[in-house]
Amino acid sequence: MVIIGGMGSIMGSFFGAGFIVVLPIFLNQFLPFVGGLVGIQISTAGIAHAELIIFGALIVWFLIVEPHGLAKLWSIGKQKLRLWPFPH
Repeated sequence: MVIIGGMGSIMGSFFGAGFIVVLPIFLNQFLPFVGGLVGIQISTAGIAHAELIIFGALIVWFLIVEPHGLAKLWSIGKQKLRLWPFPH
């Protein structure tokens, strides 16, 4: 949770916890829908295994690409939106 949200910040802990709560809910709804479009049926065990794979991949991705996590992305987004109409 802290790795994805961002180490060393309170906001990162909240973002990481929210992400870890929302991602399984999203995957439980999205994966059967995509399986239905493709024409295969995905079992609940397959969804549970996909969640573990996706969580592991996200942890590795955040450690390599964005070590400061979602908190840093949030602060960058806020800075960009402050200057939005007139960037310089």
